[in-house]
Amino acid sequence: MSLNQFVKRTFLYGFLFLIAIVVLYPLAWVYMSAFKTQDDFFLHPWGIPRSFHLEGFRKVITEHHLHLNILNSAVISILTVGIVMLLATTEAFGLTRLKWKGSKFVLAFFLLGLLIPVHSTLIPIYISLQGLREYLDPRLVIVLPYAVFGLPTAIMILSGYFSTLPRELEESAVLDGSSIPGVFARIIIPISAPAMSTVAIFTFMGTWNELLFSLVFLIKSEYQTVPVAILQFMGLSTDWPKVLASISLTIAPSLVVYMFLQNKIIQGVTAGSVKG
Repeated sequence: MSLNQFVKRTFLYGFLFLIAIVVLYPLAWVYMSAFKTQDDFFLHPWGIPRSFHLEGFRKVITEHHLHLNILNSAVISILTVGIVMLLATTEAFGLTRLKWKGSKFVLAFFLLGLLIPVHSTLIPIYISLQGLREYLDPRLVIVLPYAVFGLPTAIMILSGYFSTLPRELEESAVLDGSSIPGVFARIIIPISAPAMSTVAIFTFMGTWNELLFSLVFLIKSEYQTVPVAILQFMGLSTDWPKVLASISLTIAPSLVVYMFLQNKIIQGVTAGSVKG
């Protein structure tokens, strides 16, 4: 290795190391502070705990029943992912793999949804779904706007990925007697796992972390999601170890999923950029 290459590599690794510290330290701080007492938190806010305590975790589970809020978030997020995956895969397949007049216009219409500020539609959506909320569980009602706003991104990713797949795959399947639904189910879906994983993860994380719609739609405590529950912990005398313990429990699923599926996320996002 030449001196010039050594200097460049050292500079690159040093720069990446600094970025890693900037990104990871806040996360490490949340988990370290979750094991502190209130006094220890204010005396040593940025350091490691002098002794590890589970008081914050005990409070959020036994006193505030955060596990029920986690269950609500999980149910809402999983239902949203299911609806988005069902609609986005079929729509992206029909718009990119089937030749019909106006498909590009319809695709552009769906992608226009990316330009709409989600929370600017809160009031009209709340009024529109007011009658439905009287007959259905609010946790089911809120899935509808979540799924609608997740569709544009999902269609963008999947249509970009589907357009890179060689048409010979489905043509040979049709010659062998397969129908269009059969091509979709047995060929397109199995080879689109990276893009579908990306869509599922993005949709799940976006729904899991959403606050404003949940705050407005889910008024009763037994229906509330994790972000709403954490918001209620805040006040004039905030118990910060309790708040940070709840945050650490909340972000744990996203961290685990991303750690194991990060390669599929990157592969799914970048696949559509190959074909111009």
